[in-house]
Amino acid sequence: MSNEAAESDAVIRAKLATNLVFVSSIGVIILVLVVIGAATWAQYVNPSSTTLRDAAQLVFTSILPLLGTWVGTVLAFYYTKENFESASRATLEAVRSGSQRLESTRVADKMMPTSALVTARIPAGKTIDDIQTQEVVSEFEKLGSNGQKISRLLFLDDSGACTAILHRSVWVEMLNSGLRKAPQLDPSTNNLGKFLELPYASPISQTFKQFITGTLAYVALDRAVADAKAAMESKPLCQDVIVTPTGKSNEPMRGWISNVDITRLSQA
Repeated sequence: MSNEAAESDAVIRAKLATNLVFVSSIGVIILVLVVIGAATWAQYVNPSSTTLRDAAQLVFTSILPLLGTWVGTVLAFYYTKENFESASRATLEAVRSGSQRLESTRVADKMMPTSALVTARIPAGKTIDDIQTQEVVSEFEKLGSNGQKISRLLFLDDSGACTAILHRSVWVEMLNSGLRKAPQLDPSTNNLGKFLELPYASPISQTFKQFITGTLAYVALDRAVADAKAAMESKPLCQDVIVTPTGKSNEPMRGWISNVDITRLSQA
């Protein structure tokens, strides 16, 4: 429905409601006058009759409360409708304002730079499988920039490119899975590859390794936070966006922005 059609429909409904209330009110008033008039005439003819009192009681106990309830219902409908439309407009403006804020905010201004992150480095000529599990245990004990233990550990190769991210919740699940399915695995002696090859079924993975390497999105350093949000939402189960010079995954990481940061910026 076009705006003109919607406005025309609203005008018609407003006129219909106004005319209905006006005509009905006049009708009720006429009815009351007729009842009171007839009762007055009956009282005049027979002074000992209680017709006038009964009629007045009927008006005040039946007709007037009915009229008041009806008018109140009509007013409540219109005020509720206006309040709903006002709330809808406010919500729409908030969403639009959040989107505009993300579009005007640079990733470089809101990301956490690589130098401030706790990361696990993959030595040259090695892969993430070769990292000792005990090293990961130690990294998760470190404090982040907020003074609390980190909840996400990023893995960087020898060129500085981010190749995987391990959330603490997935890390705990990985260790528990190892204890259940491969009791011989010892986090203090085995490398990470032994745990990464354990099954971890999800819409994008069959193993833990596929999951932690497949849930990263990338965005260029000069792009807006809105672009980071779009990149994250385009990748299933993604909660982390890696910032690189031109947005390529094989480039050195310049910073990181999480789903929590993007949500906070959307609502600020």
